[in-house]
Amino acid sequence: MMKKITKSTVIYILFTFIVLWFFLYIRFPGKVVQGYLVDMVAERYPEVTLSLASASLGFPPGLKMENVVLSFKDNPASGTILEILKVRPRLSNYVVGRSSFSITASLYDGAAQGRVNFPNVLPEKIPTSAELKFANLNLAKFAYLKERLGRQITGKLSGTYAYHGDSQLDFDIQNGTYQLLDKLLGLDRIEFSSAEGQLVLKGGLLKINKLKLQGDKINCFLKGDVVLNPDFKNSEINLTGTIELAAMNNKKISLSITGPIGNARTKYL
Repeated sequence: MMKKITKSTVIYILFTFIVLWFFLYIRFPGKVVQGYLVDMVAERYPEVTLSLASASLGFPPGLKMENVVLSFKDNPASGTILEILKVRPRLSNYVVGRSSFSITASLYDGAAQGRVNFPNVLPEKIPTSAELKFANLNLAKFAYLKERLGRQITGKLSGTYAYHGDSQLDFDIQNGTYQLLDKLLGLDRIEFSSAEGQLVLKGGLLKINKLKLQGDKINCFLKGDVVLNPDFKNSEINLTGTIELAAMNNKKISLSITGPIGNARTKYL
């Protein structure tokens, strides 16, 4: 017959756990963990550089990192900066022999949270799946995006990202601008109150299932695809859709956008 668990037993277990966690926290080898993470990224992804200001234990049990910077070695100035990154194991998955981690982050005045799943207990292979939700990211601070597109984009970005072999991004941008390298019917930039889209990445092909912009001066809908190039500005774009401009009494005009992203050509049909 099992002994009845008393209140004092529960208190003792909780006290033991708190004391153990306290000593783990104050004795946590943060510098050693920092060095391990930097070396691991350098070994697995030689084109990427990782730096972080500190690493410590968090609660619930997990790893908390501050001022995390991920950048490419050939362009360190356009790195992605996370003010705080927390990673903790999802223990239920280890019961069935797989590893899984929950991720939360503060970055660019907004926040992100999600999870990443691996096929084995040790996360040595590429993930089998991943999901991420993000909200209110300030695009004006995203140097990497500006460098890749060769133009400035502003606004507050929210959306979801999912990876299950292919990658899908659903996004929404509020109160933004998109800089034009060549004027479009007298406009040098597009101002919009909202923009929404859905992108699907399959191998080297980026499918744009929907890209919709709405604003006081312009309404636009586009879809098509982009054949990706290692130098993103040389990726070949092929989009078709419609545009309405307030300056033209909101007359709907068909258009196509083709050529390299860095020097795309717009044709009105």
